[in-house]
Amino acid sequence: MSSNRGISAGVRTGELALERNDAGLAVVTISGEHDLSTAPNLRRRLDSLLDDGTATVVDLSPATFIDSSILGVILDGRRRAGEADIGFAVVHANGADAVDRVLEVTGLRAELPVHARREEAFAEASGSGKPAA
Repeated sequence: MSSNRGISAGVRTGELALERNDAGLAVVTISGEHDLSTAPNLRRRLDSLLDDGTATVVDLSPATFIDSSILGVILDGRRRAGEADIGFAVVHANGADAVDRVLEVTGLRAELPVHARREEAFAEASGSGKPAA
């Protein structure tokens, strides 16, 4: 049985992974294709982390496609984190051109900002949302 939500073994479409680094920072890695059908799962994951006051990095590097619904969830997460003074950052390191184009066309690469390296995103999120120098 195939699925567009990454349920079948080996399918990378719509997968979310959660890990925590040594500093307790949560990293939500988005792999494969994400759209309106996977946005609620991402929202639940980010809401849970932010409700717990957990500084969070969203890693778009393994994503092959994201649409405006995913961008909306990420922007809402960033807004909520900022209001609660919780660190939040986004990284897209050497990822798919399709995701890169969406970030550029929408202007979100600079707006969020989207970091080119995980270390930069970790530094921003660890500093309660303040960009690393």
